[in-house]
Amino acid sequence: MKWRHRAAGEKPSAPGAIAARCASMLRGGVMPHRVFGLIAEDASVDSVERRVHQLVESGETPGAAIAICATERAEVRRRGRANDTVEWRLLASSWQLAEDTGAPLAAALERISAALLTLRRLRERRDVLVSGPKATTRLVAALPPLVLVMGWLLGFDPSPVLLSWAGVCMVSVGLVLLAAGVYWAHRLTQQLQAQDRVAGIELELVWIALGGGASPNDAVRQVVDCLDRTGNDWVEFDRFCADGTLAEIVRRAHSTGVPLGPLLLSEAAALRVSSHAVLESAAERLGVRILIPLGLCVLPSFIVMGVLPVVISMVGNRPF
Repeated sequence: MKWRHRAAGEKPSAPGAIAARCASMLRGGVMPHRVFGLIAEDASVDSVERRVHQLVESGETPGAAIAICATERAEVRRRGRANDTVEWRLLASSWQLAEDTGAPLAAALERISAALLTLRRLRERRDVLVSGPKATTRLVAALPPLVLVMGWLLGFDPSPVLLSWAGVCMVSVGLVLLAAGVYWAHRLTQQLQAQDRVAGIELELVWIALGGGASPNDAVRQVVDCLDRTGNDWVEFDRFCADGTLAEIVRRAHSTGVPLGPLLLSEAAALRVSSHAVLESAAERLGVRILIPLGLCVLPSFIVMGVLPVVISMVGNRPF
């Protein structure tokens, strides 16, 4: 594994922001193979840009280098240190497709950048919506030891209760409830995060391939081949079937004589708006749903571990 730990001053880079930066450099006349070298000169960038630059220097094309980095980051993600693997794969697919077809690279990167940055803003809104319930969960989880300390300070020593068999049972039940509540809330968030995707991206990838002069059928084949090489998880291959949205748009363009490219982009934009509305609605519901494990698990855990031992010690009821 070629990854190193992030040094002081480095910050993780969003693939969408990197795509926009690359597009700006390409518009300014920088050659594609020099883009990541210039980005890597910035001391604050993440190690992924430097890794891409190293691979390009060793002879890889930028698209292939990004794909290799995305594969390497998949291993990092399995260790819990990265969660942007799919975005890097999408950037790799777009760059590789433009390289293979001869399509305008800057325009392709601008489209992908806009899609990824919109998704990033949606994630930031989701984080805001769930930040309150998460903070409440952390606060309640920290209350049991504070209540016990308060009991000691007030002269109600809960130690005899906690050291009895009933106290051990209460602490055990409280810890199980607390762990269950935290895990439940985490799973709710994970399930929503698993729905993140750039809707209609297969249409924009075909649009990129068309920019290189390919026919619609050839463009679809090139996109499928590129996605197969880069392993992009956001695009399912059944979307390229004869009864899918893409095939319907191609038939519509052929029957009406309308240029296929604009139809693909307008349909992709419509799918993205609809998808983001669904994701935003799910994020708003998550802010409420995450309160369920708080009420059913975390709060009872606080009562069992923190309140009951102090109350029992206060009333002097120690039949243990």
